[in-house]
Order: sequence, then structure tokens, then C-alpha cells
Amino acid sequence: MPQSLLSVLFAVLIVFGCPALPVLAAELEALHGVTFVEDDVNDGDSFKVMAHGRELHLRLYYVDCLETTYDAKADQERILEQQGYFGLDEPHAVVRFGRQATEYVQQVLSRPFTVHTSYARALGRSASGRVYAFVETHDGHYLSHLLVEQGLARIYGKTRPSPDGLPSDQVLTELGDLKDRAMLNRDGIWAETNPDILADKRKFQREEKRRRKEFRDDLRKKDAPSTTNPIDLNHASQKQLESIDGIGPVRARKIIAGRPWGSVDELLKVSGIGKKTLEKIAPYLTVGG
Repeated sequence: MPQSLLSVLFAVLIVFGCPALPVLAAELEALHGVTFVEDDVNDGDSFKVMAHGRELHLRLYYVDCLETTYDAKADQERILEQQGYFGLDEPHAVVRFGRQATEYVQQVLSRPFTVHTSYARALGRSASGRVYAFVETHDGHYLSHLLVEQGLARIYGKTRPSPDGLPSDQVLTELGDLKDRAMLNRDGIWAETNPDILADKRKFQREEKRRRKEFRDDLRKKDAPSTTNPIDLNHASQKQLESIDGIGPVRARKIIAGRPWGSVDELLKVSGIGKKTLEKIAPYLTVGG
């Protein structure tokens, strides 16, 4: 492998992190003898299965496979993002590798396997009610690890401790080691990584992310409750109430539960809100304003 390519790949490993978000660790249920269900909605990280007579639509923890469709605007945006992440010359390569991952999963899960899930809802564009899960193949391998090892997925998405009790940070370390090896061996998607565009595309994506954050922060700042822009006690959302210094999640829930309010002074009826607290938060609140 050319030294320049190695340098770029190592730099990417150091500089570019993987956005993985923790999920509350409710107890996992092990479902044995699960079978794969062929369906047009299936892809590499999201697919339907039959477990004990019940059909489930699973979404894998920790990994994100490439898109397989491109008609929706959201699909197109994710394709461009994934193209930049892997440094691919053509966006169609994203779709091709996405379909390759789908075929790989169907092949690996051709024999009965085990699913570990707490039925945590996986929000997204699917309308079929997906749930997050770990999938353990018939020979004892986690599907998420196999996908990263084969170079067919990136480490991205929701995390939680593994079924065998491994903390999330250690799972991420394991997956990171597998990703490093796949990158350096040019396995799967990494075989078509163009080092000349990889860094530039990722830099552009980081700049776009920064600009979107600044845009959001500016809107939130101007929309935040203030003495000149108080919020209505009877219509404010939980998040709006919590944005006022002195109103936390518990007080916000009590305020919502106590509706309707005739005046801001009536908040003295709320347990935990005394005269000092009311004096502090009152300028940011109104009733019927």
C-alpha cells in the first residue's frame, strides 16, 4: 500500500470520530431460533425477522450500512454524507455497497440466529416500528462486528452495553480495531477509497455541521424566553419551560400538570416554587400573552 494512503488513513482515524450515542440500558431479552424474513425494506443494518411467531423489524446497534435507495431527499443527503465518509468517487458506489451489505446480511443470517433486544424504539424514516437489537449469528458472532470487519459499515448510531455485559466504550474500542484493520487491508468499501478526496470531503462535512449548529443555536437564542419575549404558561412546551433558569424537568412537569393557570403568581401553588423562585422566573412567563 502506498505510504501516502497509509498516512491519510491513519490521520482519518485520529481526527475523525464516529458519532455514537448511548441508549439507556434496559434489560435485554434473548430470542433464540430467529429467522430472516425477506422484504423490500431490508438493508444491511435494518431488516425484518420472525421470532417465536412474531415479526420484528430490527435496527442494529452501533453500525450504519450504506443506503440502498435514492429517491427520497433524505436518502440523497445520506448518500452524499456516506460518500464523503468513505471517500468514494461516485455516489452510486454508495448504493452499490449498500446493496452488497444487504446481500451479505441475508447470506449470514440464512441459518437461525439469536436476537438480543429490549424493544427500544428505533426512530427514523421507517413506518414499520423498528426496534434496536444485537444480532448473534448461528456461530456466535455479532453481526455488527462482522459488517465492520468486512468493510461494509461504519461505526455510527445508538450504543448500549453488549449482551455479554461489555460496556459501550469497550464495544466501540473493539469495533474501532476492526475498522482500522478493514481500512488498512482495503476491505469492502475501503477498497475504493480515494485518499485524494477523503480528507477534503470530510472537512467540508465538518464545516457544514458547524454551520448548521450555528444556525440552530442562533434560532434557539432568539426564540428563548426573555423579559421581552415571555412564554405562555398554558401553552409552553416542556423544553421551553426548562430553558428558564430556575425551572428544571420536575418543575416543568408540575407546571404542565397544573394547567390551566390564571396568573403567573399561581405558580406559588407548585411544590418547590417559593417567592424567591417565582420572583426569578416570573419575568419570563405570562398567561394569555
